[in-house]
This record gives sequence, structure tokens and C-alpha cells, in this order.
Amino acid sequence: MHILLVNDDGYHADGIRCLARVLTDNGHCVTVAAPDRERSAVSHAISITPPLRAREIRIGQVPGWAIDGTPADCARLGLYLLRHDKPDICVSGINRGPNLGGACIYSGTVNSAMEASMAGCPAIASSLDSFTSSDYEQAARLTLEMCAWALAHPLRRGEIYNLNVPADTAAKGVYFTQVLAPEFLTDANYQEFVSDYNTRYYFLDDGPNTQPYPENSDAVMCAKGWATVSVLTWDISARRSALPDEGELRLTARINK
Repeated sequence: MHILLVNDDGYHADGIRCLARVLTDNGHCVTVAAPDRERSAVSHAISITPPLRAREIRIGQVPGWAIDGTPADCARLGLYLLRHDKPDICVSGINRGPNLGGACIYSGTVNSAMEASMAGCPAIASSLDSFTSSDYEQAARLTLEMCAWALAHPLRRGEIYNLNVPADTAAKGVYFTQVLAPEFLTDANYQEFVSDYNTRYYFLDDGPNTQPYPENSDAVMCAKGWATVSVLTWDISARRSALPDEGELRLTARINK
């Protein structure tokens, strides 16, 4: 396989370096297109007016580019730069920290994979369920297996497989679930500080999450020691909510002209 590696932690991150090594050790051709610095939690932002710069780099023996854009920029520009040697699949990760449930909305890891899929390349997002562990080996091996599985079970354009791997313990197996945890469905909450110069600062504080977590949700199953896989899509329309029938909406309020 020819595999394009992207991420949001930057090309210097341990996760992408471990994954690049494991993939090449198993005989695959790998190219990197990753941010030149940490770009976590920028979601699906993409550069429209500023130009992008791509500096050639190597991660061990793996060639690629450090790009001064967002993770989604890296995926799309990487595919453009490889247009004459198209990759079979794009892998985003391995991310430092989980991308489960509502976290996927914010994740540069998830959304760089989504950008690749929207651009026509099969894609996987891969994350380690820890912000402190430095052991990415199990996650790298499972990501390698998921690459082969994903190509044998292709998704539609604009859909990705989202893999989350438990840290510091052998995974019980791989558990598929389409029940996503209500991560970050919390009230707006910030810590406020006032400087000696009377400037007010606000630091994000997640606050308590009172939403129920279904027992078969991705976050619960990963906490129980399973590597979880879910299919995510660009189509964020709310099909499960109680909605009016399709067609003209007849509003009761008068519209002033």
C-alpha cells in the first residue's frame, strides 16, 4: 500500500513517527503531509486566502512535507502533491488523546481524515486514548490492520473509519459501534482571571457532563478496554430528530417587510 500520513499534533509528534515506522517496517510505502506545529482542536478549518508553504522533511526514512496550514489543509495539499503517485489510503494520527463521541466535532485528526475522504481518498482517523502515554505500538499495529480492512470494506466518498485504541493495556479486541458518546455536550463554562493591569482573561473549563452515556457507546467501550471503530460522515444533517415533512415551512409568525 501507498499510505499518506497526516495528523494534527505536528510532524514531530510521537504518534505519527511511531506509525510511520511500523508501516514502513511492514513493507508499505509511506508519505507524510503534516502540520509544521501543533494544530489540535482546529476541527475542519481550511485555508482559503492565505497561501500554503510545504517544506520537505523526512521522518526517519519516510519522505514528506511539513505544511504551515491546518490538518485539513495537509490532507488536501498532500493529495495534490501526490497526484502523480496517488496513495491507496490516508491515515490521520496517531493522535495524542481520544477522539470519541462529541470530541470528533473539534478534532483536527478526524477532520483531516474527513477532508481526504471528501477529496476522494479512503481514510482512517486513529487515536490513542491517553494524553500521557508514550506507547503507540499497539495503536500503530491496529491502525495497520485497519488499513487493510478499510480497503477491503470501502466506504462512500466523504465517510471515514474512526479508530480509538486504549492505552497501557492489551485491547480486548476491536468493537464496532455507531453509538457515539455525548462528549462535550456541556454548558459554556470558563475560568476568569483579572491581571494586575485590569485585563480580563477567560480559560475554557469543560465543566460537568450530565448527559447519560449509553453502555455500548464508543467512549464506554474504549474505557472497558476495547479498541473502538465507528463510521463518520461529512453529512451532518439530523435525520434522527423529530423534523417537519420535507417541503415548504408555513410559519405562523408574521414576517414584517
